Amino acid sequence: MATRRIEYMCSYCGKKEIRFVSLGKPQPGKCPRRQGDKPHVWTVNRKFEN
Repeated sequence: MATRRIEYMCSYCGKKEIRFVSLGKPQPGKCPRRQGDKPHVWTVNRKFEN
């Protein structure tokens, strides 16, 4: 079975987003926990198979 969706999590603030594999990582946006106007740092949290 192929992985269809991936849950990404920001390693600084913990925000989570689930996206299809074909869409890639979420847009950086602005992380509220980082100093200044720095973006989220997205890492793979878990993978969903269907």
